[in-house]
Amino acid sequence: MDSLSHITLLYELSVKTLKHLDPKETAKTFINTFLSRKNLSYGAIWLTADGGEEILFSSLYSLPSSQENNRLNKNQFLNYFKDENLVIHEHSMFNKKISGNFAYVKLGEFGILEVESKSKDIVLDRDNLYPFIEVFNQLAVSLESSYSYQNLEKEIKQRKQAEKSLEANEEKYKRIVDNIELGLLEVDANDIISHANNAFCKLVEYELHEIIGKNASELLLRESDRESMKKRNASRKRGNSDVYQIPVITKSGTEKWMVISGAPNFDSQGNQVGSIGIHLDISDQRRLANENAFKDSKLSNLFEVSLDALISVNDLGVVIEWNPQAEKIFGYTKEEIMGQELSKTIIPHAFRKAHSDGMDNFHKTGHGPVLNKRIEITALRKNGEEFPIELTIFPIEHHDSHYFTAFVRDITEIKQSRETMTEALKQQTELNTLKSKFVSMTSHELRTPLTTISTDIELMNYYIESPKEVDKSKLSNIVNRMNTNADRLNHLISNILLIGQLDSDKVPFNPEPIEVSEYFEKNILPNYTNGARKLTYSIEGNPYNLNVDKNLFTQINDNLISNAFKYSEGGKAPEVVLEYRETEFLLHVKDFGIGIPKSDQEKLFSTFFRASNVGNVQGSGLGLTIVNEFVKLHEGLITFNSKESEGTTFTVRIPVD
Repeated sequence: MDSLSHITLLYELSVKTLKHLDPKETAKTFINTFLSRKNLSYGAIWLTADGGEEILFSSLYSLPSSQENNRLNKNQFLNYFKDENLVIHEHSMFNKKISGNFAYVKLGEFGILEVESKSKDIVLDRDNLYPFIEVFNQLAVSLESSYSYQNLEKEIKQRKQAEKSLEANEEKYKRIVDNIELGLLEVDANDIISHANNAFCKLVEYELHEIIGKNASELLLRESDRESMKKRNASRKRGNSDVYQIPVITKSGTEKWMVISGAPNFDSQGNQVGSIGIHLDISDQRRLANENAFKDSKLSNLFEVSLDALISVNDLGVVIEWNPQAEKIFGYTKEEIMGQELSKTIIPHAFRKAHSDGMDNFHKTGHGPVLNKRIEITALRKNGEEFPIELTIFPIEHHDSHYFTAFVRDITEIKQSRETMTEALKQQTELNTLKSKFVSMTSHELRTPLTTISTDIELMNYYIESPKEVDKSKLSNIVNRMNTNADRLNHLISNILLIGQLDSDKVPFNPEPIEVSEYFEKNILPNYTNGARKLTYSIEGNPYNLNVDKNLFTQINDNLISNAFKYSEGGKAPEVVLEYRETEFLLHVKDFGIGIPKSDQEKLFSTFFRASNVGNVQGSGLGLTIVNEFVKLHEGLITFNSKESEGTTFTVRIPVD
């Protein structure tokens, strides 16, 4: 750019920065002119604001237009302009990823000017920007002046509006004061009446001219009340306001009770010139209050001494009444609960939505499924305990609003008594059932071997008395059969005695460390390897000593293994696996027999219970009950896996000490 063009641009920019009072127009004119005449691609003026540790930038005007805001670390910003107000950069001050030819000029404390050249022919440097330093300074002053002018103009407008509003409010106040139904009385510092509205004159039955200039206390109060009014006036002079009730004497001599809201009165300069009082006639309310006092006293006494909790809520579900029994039942004091939402205090979480829906439904329809009924439900104490209550709720309509009063009775003890009686009845029923099963089982299980033994005795007597020579093999078979039935009787009686001992916790339990596999091979296995079907036996893991009661452990094995043979007759021989684990020992007894129906599996360890598919296979229904109890004495667990017609596997788990 030649010198003449340069001077022309300087002059044009100087003139245009002074032309506009609107700061945005000033910025727009400057940017458009400067970019156009310098052939630059981008320019912006940013307003700066202190953001604590950051400087915040908002766009005043930019070309091309950009509405985004920026921020920069305060120390970094100050470092940019520490030496001078003109900075040349090869990248954007706000985003180092954007490269180019950027120049930044600090416009005082107002903001910064940002320009960019994307043309290789136009280079922004100090030589071609320094001639404009004074113009930039003038731009900063112009912008700051524009903002100051705008603020001053705005303040003047606001002040004028406030003055107009004040005048309107004063007029409005005068109209309101003259027409409100509340009595208004103004007195000076000596309690002399200076003004009263129409409503006050009507209340006291005087014309305005009859009371102006009169002493308010002497004219309107009983002599006994004047001393207390002097104290109130003295307090008012100290700037205090208050609300109180006092009887006022009318022109006719009648007494009217008033609620008076008194406050200091000030003139336009803020000087206290007396007092102002708003008067509300409450004579009718006082009469009603006195008439209802006795009723309220009786109701209050009933409320306080009731053995039921009495609770009232408003139509929002907020507690407004809470008697001492409610405190006792729920644990909340009256001070804690008043004003709280009922749904957030004594209603369990599971019922809160139903409560809210019920309230909404009542407000819409005027009906509720639980109203005017006695119901049983669960409530919540302050300590989080849920407990049963008997509840009756009555809706009460008052002045287009609804209130709800509830009578609540803690029925925890009643429920416990019911449950105790139900449980006792259940136990008695179960006991009767067990007795019936016991009689049926014992009569069958005892009669069968006894009948067989009786028959064998008669047969032996026949052979003995017979003149013919007795066949010893026949006698031997009879004796063996008698022994077998005698053993069967002995086993049955032993099991019955064991059940009795288990019920009274009298079963001897004497655990000692034994090596289980050695004990099993020596004392149990030989009993099941002599018949046509021999027990299959294996060990998994490394054997170790286990604390068990030998006698009980033997009976556990005998019961499970004998059952495995008994209920798999004609099938593959049962299998036993002793499994040694690090933390527990497992005994697996598997058969390939009739299995256990799924419907019977839940009751399998119940006393006298036998599966529905056992047919004619003999048994008492006591064996697995005994096994289960013996396993529990070892702090163990017995489980099983069974499929009907395929077989059953019982697993006994005994923890390692």
